[in-house]
Amino acid sequence: MTDQPGDEYEALFRPDQPAVEPSAMSPVETGRVFKSQGVEGNEEALLALPASRTGKLRTLERANVPPGSERVGHAGIKQPVPAPVVPPEERSRARGRGAVFGSLSASWIYGITIGVTLIFGLVDVLVFGGEPGAFSGVGLLAVSVFVSLAVRSQDDSQAIFAPAIAFFVMAVTVGQINVTDTSLINRFVSVFFILGNNWFWVIGSTIMALGVVAFRRRSQR
Repeated sequence: MTDQPGDEYEALFRPDQPAVEPSAMSPVETGRVFKSQGVEGNEEALLALPASRTGKLRTLERANVPPGSERVGHAGIKQPVPAPVVPPEERSRARGRGAVFGSLSASWIYGITIGVTLIFGLVDVLVFGGEPGAFSGVGLLAVSVFVSLAVRSQDDSQAIFAPAIAFFVMAVTVGQINVTDTSLINRFVSVFFILGNNWFWVIGSTIMALGVVAFRRRSQR
């Protein structure tokens, strides 16, 4: 047995193959840019996280932009944030707080219809004399169409009853101005004749209001 190391031992420290010079080694890829949030247009950049592992991550927001403006999805692709769903009535109110159409309650509907009908009836009996007639009917028809468009959806049925109620109130009040006999029976008879002579205006206004309300309900489905 000898103390000199054998060939096997020498080969561990002095291999047969010469050491490779550092200059001959393959270049080490350093300085590569890794894709992260907001990196676009760099095809040579590597993904900081493989796309197969991004499915379990929550969507991240860029730190240099206001929150909610944009989101970054898989592979750095920006995805717009979906707009919140807003009910139709809130959208109509958002266009303008002073918007009238589709926003008036039942009390406003009756108030406007009765008020406008009284004004037209007063002008009718003071200017043309006698009892309310065509001028009052035209005013009733116009205001009936207006309130049918202006009433909110939950109170739209009130626009159908408003024309008849408004004309009855006008016949009881303004229609009695030119009545000479002040007895209760004669006043009741005058109201009956005013309604009978203008029935087509009342029925026509009611039908117009009914048609507008039906059209609005159909369009909202």
